[in-house]
Amino acid sequence: MTAERAIIEGLLSIPNKQGIDVPFILNNAQRALDSELSSRAIVPKARQIGISTYFLALNLVRCLSYRNRCAVVIAHQTKATQRLLNRVHYMLNHLRGPKAVLKYSSRNEISFPKTDSVFYIGTAGSQDFGVGDTITDLHCSEIARWPNPEQLMSDLLQSVPDTGNIYIESTGKGVGNFYHRICMRSAQGSGDYKLHFFNWLWDPAYSLELSETDKEAFFASLDDSLEEPQLLKAGVSLEQLAWRRKKLSGPDFDYDLIAFKEQYPFTLDECFQSRAHSYFNRFNFVATEDWTKDPFEPAFHFLKPHPQPGSRYILGVDPSGGVGANNAVIQVVKEEDCEQVGEWASNVVEPDLLAQKVAEIGRRFNHAFVNVEKNNHGILVLSRLLDIYPQDKICRSASGATKPQRLQMGLLADYGITTNSATKSFMIGNMRHLLAEGAIFHSPFLKDELNTFREHPDGKLAAEGSCMDDRVMAYAVATYGMSYGTSSSEPLILWA
Repeated sequence: MTAERAIIEGLLSIPNKQGIDVPFILNNAQRALDSELSSRAIVPKARQIGISTYFLALNLVRCLSYRNRCAVVIAHQTKATQRLLNRVHYMLNHLRGPKAVLKYSSRNEISFPKTDSVFYIGTAGSQDFGVGDTITDLHCSEIARWPNPEQLMSDLLQSVPDTGNIYIESTGKGVGNFYHRICMRSAQGSGDYKLHFFNWLWDPAYSLELSETDKEAFFASLDDSLEEPQLLKAGVSLEQLAWRRKKLSGPDFDYDLIAFKEQYPFTLDECFQSRAHSYFNRFNFVATEDWTKDPFEPAFHFLKPHPQPGSRYILGVDPSGGVGANNAVIQVVKEEDCEQVGEWASNVVEPDLLAQKVAEIGRRFNHAFVNVEKNNHGILVLSRLLDIYPQDKICRSASGATKPQRLQMGLLADYGITTNSATKSFMIGNMRHLLAEGAIFHSPFLKDELNTFREHPDGKLAAEGSCMDDRVMAYAVATYGMSYGTSSSEPLILWA
């Protein structure tokens, strides 16, 4: 819990839904955020659950309580900026205690002479919000809707010291953009920000009161096209589903499920919707507590209780340069039914060290069969892997290399898979078929990549915009390896 929470709840007032002043007692979402808040926080969220108001109150209390604070709040448009400023003034005008002493109060600045602190509120893209000062508390509101957020954040961060606080909160807006990328990095445990996701279920107001008769009637009318049976199975109550259907059918959305999910997401990936259609239109993602992070290998998630004695597994490997750009990914699937049972990903592990990681995971999963994409960095991975892992457990492609390639690469020419337009189309098509037929996976990050994987107008199969597809490719390489099989003694025949 922050030190400011007691002051917020003891000093500040806000209007309730009836317009009556009430003490600012933190709601469920605000309490959850406050209990785990760090100096760098990013909050993808549903609409109107009180996150922006919480940050306004937090930074206002800091300006009232501590010396030499400079709090800066940036909103996405002028009207939003004015609304945030009005909330701050409301809190100041209705303090449950002595009236605050203000030195200066304008359309975008409030100064506190007793603490020599200042509170700025501005609009993204303007230059009237305290840039040039040392910012101790930066609150970026609805950053997904800022113009050019990369450049604006780069400018702002020059003014925030390492000891300062940076809070970013927004609903989503599309995929592949700055906000989507930093949220996904944070969700994967990389980057500078701790992620706090709050879906629409956090607000108890998003529910309709139903009689027992109403419940029975609503249950009988559950609409699969609106994904209601799946949500009920996931723990959403009938009362919450009734609210959701009413909201969906109203003029705001007119049954636009994509627009609704963006504003009222249920899962993190629903925050980021694309109007383009995913190439993977059917798949069976199963969220489970058994999908867990390995305590000794933070980059690796696996499905308990795997590995199991007697089970056979296949690893698909998509290498990278390990320079902080694309991820290197290892996917682990069970040969029997192609269920995903493990996923390792990192963008800072170099190819030779990646080979060691492949060997470690392969041995752990009953000396799994390994298929490596040999393009680019894959050659180095394979050259190292052949020295430290059983060669009969590494996918071979005896007819996949031309004579000049064999003369140049020697033994390496026989191993791994070269991804070109033909092999990629086959691998991705094979993967789509397996997923549509019921192959189960558990990684929310793979789900996010599947949702943004497209067939582009030129026929190219790839991620949309600047989204990632490394997990997709590693899974495709793993499932392609199933056509070889761990029990086979014959090399897999691939295209040249």
